Amino acid sequence: MYCLVDFRNRPQYKHTFRALDKAKECLKKIQNNPLGATVIYADGRREYFENGLPEGYSDLSEKSACIKKGCHVKYRIRRYSALDGLVKTTGTETKNIPNWKEKSIFSLFMLGNRKFYACLIVLAFFAFSSSFFFQKQFGPGAAAQSGDNGEVQGQVAGAMDSRVSDDQEGLGDNSPLQLADTDIIMSLLGKVEEKQHSVFQKEILGYIKGKPMENMAPYIAKQPRMVAAFIVGIAMKESKFGSYAPHDSSGRDCHNYWGYRGPENTTASGYSCFNTPEAAITAVGRRIARLVDQGASNPSEMVVWKCGASCSWDNPANVRSWIADVGINFYKLNSKQTS
Repeated sequence: MYCLVDFRNRPQYKHTFRALDKAKECLKKIQNNPLGATVIYADGRREYFENGLPEGYSDLSEKSACIKKGCHVKYRIRRYSALDGLVKTTGTETKNIPNWKEKSIFSLFMLGNRKFYACLIVLAFFAFSSSFFFQKQFGPGAAAQSGDNGEVQGQVAGAMDSRVSDDQEGLGDNSPLQLADTDIIMSLLGKVEEKQHSVFQKEILGYIKGKPMENMAPYIAKQPRMVAAFIVGIAMKESKFGSYAPHDSSGRDCHNYWGYRGPENTTASGYSCFNTPEAAITAVGRRIARLVDQGASNPSEMVVWKCGASCSWDNPANVRSWIADVGINFYKLNSKQTS
């Protein structure tokens, strides 16, 4: 198996091949795609578009330093294995290994020559001697011999034992102290997570503030960044952030801003109707997360949300428009994770 990896050696699971020729062909196609484009922002972030800039990506002049032709993703080909690092690789021995075997004292351990093992023995002896010296000078035996007579030493030791005993009686077992430590740690972790959600929530509000979808920001912020980016991107395309959405028979807003058709309280038109914004984000986020786990990492791979199993029945222009419009906000929200 072979896969493409980025400059950080992270596998790109959507580009996995059984044959090396297929991997080379895919890499060449990406690098030579005339529609590819690379956007370099003023803060150093880069976004790569293998099939050209999405339609409607109109704010490049404000946030980007320049646009270069070609998708300059630094992919390379690497052999991929699910047991990478555990399976023993085969190959010819280097010419240095036989020399190690000849010079090594223990043929089973090809770690070096006799000088190496001699250094290890000297270091071990030095560490043992140092430990013995410090134990003799500063250990309990040295403290017992430092007093003027046995009586005084006995009184001091007895007083210390008494104090320790009193402390132990006051504490009993240490479970209350351990419980307090656990509470403190959990409280600190909770505050860190709350701070992260607060920052992400403000970022999301920058896109949906003043729209019917605004009150969903706290629940969107709890989703993984890629899932949240899809939630915002699809909502803009399908309903203009809730400006156009289904209602139930009584005229109540169904909080369904994604054209979602599920089993939840379906309307006459077949759309799901949710009682609360939180319930809507929970159901839609779960569905999007499942598609992300299956490999949908950008709008073109998430087009199944619009077409279902295949887009062959739909107008190709409509499909391209959906991908471009969803990508407007998706790439902005997801850029911090992918850069």
